Amino acid sequence: MNFNLEKHKALYVIFLAMLAATPPLSTDMYLAAIPQLADLWQVEKHLANLTLVLWFAAFSVFILVAGSLSDKYGRKPILLAGLTLFVSASFLCAASQNVYQLIVFRVLQGMGAAAPSAIVMAIIRDRFTGNERQQAIAYVMTIVAVAPMVAPIIGALLLEWFSWRFIFMTQGTMVLLSLLIALSFRETIPERLTTPLFQLVTRYRVHFGNREFMFASLGMGILSLPFYGFIAFSPIYYISIFGLSERMFSLFFGINALSSMAGAYAATAITRRIGDKPAITLSIAGCILAAAGVALLAAQHYIFFLLFMALFSFCIGFSRPVSGALILGLVKTDVGSASSFLIFYQFISGALCMAFVTYRWQHPVMVYGLLTLATALLVLLIWKSIEKGINPIH
Repeated sequence: MNFNLEKHKALYVIFLAMLAATPPLSTDMYLAAIPQLADLWQVEKHLANLTLVLWFAAFSVFILVAGSLSDKYGRKPILLAGLTLFVSASFLCAASQNVYQLIVFRVLQGMGAAAPSAIVMAIIRDRFTGNERQQAIAYVMTIVAVAPMVAPIIGALLLEWFSWRFIFMTQGTMVLLSLLIALSFRETIPERLTTPLFQLVTRYRVHFGNREFMFASLGMGILSLPFYGFIAFSPIYYISIFGLSERMFSLFFGINALSSMAGAYAATAITRRIGDKPAITLSIAGCILAAAGVALLAAQHYIFFLLFMALFSFCIGFSRPVSGALILGLVKTDVGSASSFLIFYQFISGALCMAFVTYRWQHPVMVYGLLTLATALLVLLIWKSIEKGINPIH
């Protein structure tokens, strides 16, 4: 297939969405299997959760590498290498004989998933400008939101009909399709870096010196922490605490993903009417309201957790395309490393948040609720302090 932005824009966006969907496919599809794996191999749940936490850690570190390499060698070769590693690691995960093997292969899987994630945002920055860039991010994120909505359902069905091994085999097969399409992908980078390979890491100084970019990235990135924490905490909450089935868990998890998709879809229309910065403020306010509901009521019944986390997911989905387009508009060069830094910060922070919320707390629901509320309030303070100083480059 030969992708052309002008003639096949819809196919191009779908292709980018397939690439961006690689991480949620490799995390959300097997969430319901984590308690089962802990029982199967007779290990503590926090050890089984390392298959998720260390995946995020590996993904976060190697996304920095992938972004810089794509600035030097081009988007396509790094993309192909990452997808190939992911597919291979997925089948190795399916063949794991104990939790330690699975942890190692999941780390490799996370390394492979880093390339498509870093490169998608860089491609959008290469190809689009202004409102078109924001629309492209919104469309990609709307499509990508289907992955975490469908993935847990697929995982639950595979657990019911087959075994957890088929989950990783399915992941490898699905991403193999992206790899085959990527073989005909056109290079997008307008000008490659000539920096020597071993000095690429120094290019991040370009972004560290960009005060507006750093403050906006760090401030808005914090808002995603409870969302990533939810990925690890939700099976504990629904299955271990409230005793719901894997199928019910997948349904409730899918509702959150649907809410995130709805938020991304609504972002473009609402932002046209009220502007970028007021839209971000509105989304943060919504997160605060949702977080307060989780902190006060989630321990009483799972329906409160479902409703308020759905609202939180909607607001996160709403804020991402708006803040993402705004932040990427603050950089002139090294776009690959800039987009990598954005995702690195969110995912490494998310991995730490996952480890924190899955710790053996005496009152885990209260801990998660207070963390969510404190995070949303902190982001509001940061955003109001930097809002006036942000002037994107178009």
